[in-house]
Amino acid sequence: MKTSIKIITLIIIGLITFEAQPQINSGFSASKKIKAGKRQVVTRTMKTVPDLIIKDEIFIDPNGNNIINGNERSAIKFKVENLGSGIAKKVNIKVSLKNRQIRGLDFFSAQEIGDIQPNESKEVNVPLFGNMELEDGIAEFRIEVIEDQSFDAYPLEMKIETHPFEPPRLVVADAVFSTESGGKVKLNYPIQLKVLLQNMGKGEANGVGLAFTFPNPNCVVLGESDKFTIGTLKPNETRELDFIFTANRRYTDPEIPVRVDIIEIVGKYANDTTLNVRLDQSLVAQNNVVINAIATPATELTIASLTSDVDKNIPVSQGKNPNKFALIIGNEEYSKYQQGLNSEMNVAFARNDAGIFREYVTRTLGFQDGNVFFLTDATAGEMNQKIELISKLVTKSGKDAELLFYYAGHGLPDENTHVPYLIPVDVNGGNLNSAIRLNDIYKKFGETGANKITIILDACFSGGGRESGLIAARSVKVKPSMESLSGNMVVFAATTGEQSALPFAKEKHGMFTYYLLKKIQESAGSVNYGTLADYLTKNVSLQSLKINQKDQDPTVTVSSEVSDSWGNWKIK
Repeated sequence: MKTSIKIITLIIIGLITFEAQPQINSGFSASKKIKAGKRQVVTRTMKTVPDLIIKDEIFIDPNGNNIINGNERSAIKFKVENLGSGIAKKVNIKVSLKNRQIRGLDFFSAQEIGDIQPNESKEVNVPLFGNMELEDGIAEFRIEVIEDQSFDAYPLEMKIETHPFEPPRLVVADAVFSTESGGKVKLNYPIQLKVLLQNMGKGEANGVGLAFTFPNPNCVVLGESDKFTIGTLKPNETRELDFIFTANRRYTDPEIPVRVDIIEIVGKYANDTTLNVRLDQSLVAQNNVVINAIATPATELTIASLTSDVDKNIPVSQGKNPNKFALIIGNEEYSKYQQGLNSEMNVAFARNDAGIFREYVTRTLGFQDGNVFFLTDATAGEMNQKIELISKLVTKSGKDAELLFYYAGHGLPDENTHVPYLIPVDVNGGNLNSAIRLNDIYKKFGETGANKITIILDACFSGGGRESGLIAARSVKVKPSMESLSGNMVVFAATTGEQSALPFAKEKHGMFTYYLLKKIQESAGSVNYGTLADYLTKNVSLQSLKINQKDQDPTVTVSSEVSDSWGNWKIK
């Protein structure tokens, strides 16, 4: 009996001792002990962590053509922001090319930006340089933000075209000597030389300057200067310069030569010349001088042609809602990024669809420019990065946030599971491992807690397309499976089942997007979703049969949470 009592006593003492020991939990930081009689209470605080995002990315291009040219310095600028509650420590930037190395392209591959405090952002500048050996191509930059505790940002991917160096050719296209009132050239009297400098090459000339000199003595500059700084001359551009001089009475030669020295930054693409005027030569008056440039072939320009009525007269609304966020993607050029695809497999007018829709979003529907993210011909990395970014922004903006997602491009179902995917321009239609699963987008956006989520898809998911399918050899189209929706979500889709999303060639838009824009234009954005759905169903279905001789019937799918209220939502 005594033995049993001793055993029970030892067990009780052991339990008390065990209960008093602090427990180890990897998800928590320092503990604080508080006495409570003979017991100890342990309180713990959650460890704070950083949350890094890349935002406000922009390509800085000196000549504004959005291309890295040979012999040109440019840069990628962006901000790294810490949305978390912990300090981001020893943050480094790593820059690499996702695709092949491009000859003649130099850039800084790494830089350290240090710690980033919560709610702090740091601006990053990545210098780029295309040297004289730069080749033609597309540089697919991958920019990683690496944090010392492994709390990295989602990588940024950016595609920038590269073009080889094209030389300028600077010449004196024309020149005229004149005097103040006309008459003959005389010693000790002012002579004006008007020169027309012209760039007759295909490339831009930088660091351009011009100097007048006299090979012979006893010549005097009468104007303000004999040197002129010009800066940049684009192909075919001209610059008119006036130089005033004379020769004194010690001058003995019958002619006065004037040398025109032209400089440019490379030092190889300027033609110097010497101009001569004879003494006693009869000249015109200065105010009668007219000189003309040498005729040269015009540089080929790409000029956007917007002929659709929805591209003009876009309504402008007052007021911007800071809680509205939009991601707009137009994927058109698939053949440019994938070998084996021809141009018929591109999505006609997808870039124009996305670009004009962005204009309506910012001008008519009350979105702030900084809350609208826009991609054309987007890779898988670019699409994932922006989907992740906008999901975080909407989540952190709270219950009043609204999210709008627009996509024009190829969609495709898995042939076995019939699961639908959005197809980035660098993803092969026969291998969907890197494609964007549509249900993943629905789930991610649904988890943001946004007050209103609108998804607009001018794409089909049957394997067909505006011109031909991404997998053109497929003889039978696949009916995609229906995806479940969650959150406050409405999805407007361009097609039903096995149909294709078709173009409206005359208007240079997709058929579905054209009528979407048309209704927003006519109503100045004051249209509810129920009315918009009826309008799209009627007009797209009818006009597709008239114009394309094929069925295209838009659909609207809604989550159970808004099944009774979505029709009264306003698009603005």
